[in-house]
Order: sequence, then structure tokens, then C-alpha cells
Amino acid sequence: MQQEYYSVRMRAAEDGAHISGGERLVSAEEIEARVQALVRRALTHELGRPDLIQVTVERVLGSDVRGVQALPISKRPVQTVEQGRAMAIEELVKAGISREVAAQAVQWIATGPGPAGTVMRGALVMDADTGARLESDPARGVRVSKIDWQPEALASWQDAVRAEGIANERIAEALAIASKVVATTGTVAELCWSDDPGYVSGYVASSALGYVRIPHLKEWGSPLGGRVFFVRGVDVLDYEKALQTPVLIDAIQSPALVRGE
Repeated sequence: MQQEYYSVRMRAAEDGAHISGGERLVSAEEIEARVQALVRRALTHELGRPDLIQVTVERVLGSDVRGVQALPISKRPVQTVEQGRAMAIEELVKAGISREVAAQAVQWIATGPGPAGTVMRGALVMDADTGARLESDPARGVRVSKIDWQPEALASWQDAVRAEGIANERIAEALAIASKVVATTGTVAELCWSDDPGYVSGYVASSALGYVRIPHLKEWGSPLGGRVFFVRGVDVLDYEKALQTPVLIDAIQSPALVRGE
């Protein structure tokens, strides 16, 4: 019998404003535990208690699931937000993004890319050369779904990076998304930092650079954050569909950790 997976997705909001989300791709036996964990995340989020929690469980055929290697991870030793954002622009330029476009992407996330300067549920999609925004719904952005780690691969990655103090769920989830997006959609690069007020780190990712952690991309307490995918020569509807392709991170590259510059 063909193996089946289930995509478990959670979204939490208050008064229509996004608070929290989460995504797992699991076996039938894991559904209940994963749903409980995601609901707990929604109820205990630092942004507040939601008035809406949506959980979606969707069956996925094993034959539709693609295996992808995790990007190698490195860190850039910046000390301030200004240094961090300048570093993000430099890394994006290395990845092939126009300096002007990279700077615009940083500014968009820093000031709120949604309507009236709000945080978007999803990511911006930017033309890597012109800076034009391409997402079909500029108020919502695009979402990456049906993504998770294969348990043995996650354990191997955690062992490889544990000494650096980064073998945690938040970074593993972000690395999984970046690895999927770079490997399966033709994305040139990604820029991301969290909208959680108590988390100020972020990253730049590309096939050439790997996953580059930048420890200061916003001020402590800021509720602004977001994600930008830089693309070149894509049909946006095909691109958005590719972001929904089921993926398991099933291997790590060697080395899994690259010492920062």
C-alpha cells in the first residue's frame, strides 16, 4: 500500500490580524499530537491570545512528496540592526540580486509590506532585477505549505549544529522552508526576519550561499517582519503553485554548518 502523509496547517489571528502559524507533514499516527502542539503554539504566542484558530488537515500521497537536502547554515557576526540590514543587502547582492532591489526589500519588511504598513500573512514575491512585486494577492502574499523534516534527517542536522546552540524548532522550520523554496521553485534568493517582537534574527538564503543567519535585523520589541522571495522569469501562478509542492527535508549537506565570515 502506498504511504500516505497528512499536511497539518495552523493559522491564528486576532481581529483579523495574523498572530501565529505552523506547518507539519506527518503520518496518520502523528496527526493528533501535531494538531495539539500547533494549537498550543497559537494559544501561548507572545503576540497575544487569538480569537480565531484554524487547523487544516489534508491527505498527501507519498508519491507526490519530494525529498530535498537542507541548505548548509552559516552566521554573519553583526552587532547592530544597521549592520545586520547592510549585511543582508550584501548577501543578496552576492546571490545575484540588484543592490537597489535588495535595499527595497529590506525597507518593505522594515516598514510593513501589507496594507497601511501591516504585516502580511505570506511572503512578497519580487522580480530580482526590477523590484516589481509579483504576488497575485499583495495584501496576503504567498504561502509555503506541505513542508517538514524527515525525522532521521532532523536528528542528524541537530547533532551537527548542536554545539552552536541553534538546534531548535524555530531555526529548523525556517531552514526547511528556505531549503524547499530554493530547491523546488527556481527562487533566486530569500530574505526573512520574524514578526515576533522577541525574536530579532533573520536570514538570507540561496543555492550558492546556503542559509545565512544574521542575528540583528530589527529592534527588540518590533512587531514588524516578513519574507521576500526573489525570482526571475517566472509565471507567478505557476510559482505560487510550486510553493505548495509536498516536500520532506530528508538529508543534510556536508558540511551542515559553515563557519561564518
